[in-house]
Amino acid sequence: MLRFLKKTPETESDEALLTRYRATEDMQWLALLFNRYLELVYGVCLKYLENEAEAEDAAMAVFEQLVEKVKKHEISNFKSWLHVLTKNHCLMQLRKAGRNLTVSFEPAFMHSMEVPHLNSEIEQETDAYNALHHCLEQLPDKQKQCIQSFYLDGKSYKEIADTSDEDVGRIRSYIQNGRRNLKICLEKDHS
Repeated sequence: MLRFLKKTPETESDEALLTRYRATEDMQWLALLFNRYLELVYGVCLKYLENEAEAEDAAMAVFEQLVEKVKKHEISNFKSWLHVLTKNHCLMQLRKAGRNLTVSFEPAFMHSMEVPHLNSEIEQETDAYNALHHCLEQLPDKQKQCIQSFYLDGKSYKEIADTSDEDVGRIRSYIQNGRRNLKICLEKDHS
């Protein structure tokens, strides 16, 4: 398995590490941030490339891309952004190698128009991600912070309550109302 650094201290947020890297261009901050999500990056690479050595190389190539890309992009959720960057990198590797994902068809299916094109799936995923990001930005601050902490950072109600000086019931309420508001916004955007 790919090893990068020792386990990252969880005391600093992703945003804080990004800010430090952008301000100082000291690679240790970016390396600490990348290390938090190394297993995610490696897993995505392994899923697409289906080869451990190629997945390790791809994970390191993603890190090399980060050095410049994090300076150029406004990143509100590093984990999600990194996932998309990794997936896109792997798809580009497959295209360059001529190893496009193929589907074998039975003769009965040869005339079917139901087979989606890979690019349309990527576009749909990108559209869905953009719609979710847009709707998340529309939430009131407390709801947005609680939704991000719970779903994206994987924190428990108690952890969120401890860091925000709110009681657990209030945090639960913010998350429930935030989910409802996200659903309403996404349905409105979709129609």
